[in-house]
Amino acid sequence: MTRSPRITLSNARRGLLALLIFVLAGCERHPPAQPLILNDFEDQADLTRIVWRCRTTFSLSDRYRTHGKSGLLLTMYPDPYPGLTLKLTPEERDWRGYRYLALEAINPGSAPVALCYRIDDLANPDYQERANGAFRLAPGINHLRLELAALRTSGSRRPLHWRRVDKVLFFVVSPPAKVELGVDYLRLEK
Repeated sequence: MTRSPRITLSNARRGLLALLIFVLAGCERHPPAQPLILNDFEDQADLTRIVWRCRTTFSLSDRYRTHGKSGLLLTMYPDPYPGLTLKLTPEERDWRGYRYLALEAINPGSAPVALCYRIDDLANPDYQERANGAFRLAPGINHLRLELAALRTSGSRRPLHWRRVDKVLFFVVSPPAKVELGVDYLRLEK
């Protein structure tokens, strides 16, 4: 003769507690993935990672920081396309596995500013074969994120080849007068 096990309230509680511990152990928390910082504008060496061009000046400033000890003051003078072009290392050219291009931009003025971006996955493509767009910068700090999977080239509408990003630019189009903007914490996020 076999006896069936007797289930008591305390046995049921122990079973539920064991199940809860088992489930929670499987839900261990993982730290968020670290971003790939393309430039955080923390010291003079970061300025060497910018392509310098006429009609735009760059300087480090604690007034334009959102992360760390300084940010970039970008001063753009009347010209067709004054702005910022980043020099990318081989590691920074491979954007596979990232979801966003993110940065903080500070508009110290009282009117909105259109900050354009350009992302090339080929060397010197024409307008139709690169991703082009713009952010509307309200006065103050603007937290900007571009979803990479949504970006397409302007002409053929093809997705970009994220394993070989060639160039990243931020600029204004034909400003009639000097424009100052702050840029900080330029990064790729998972």
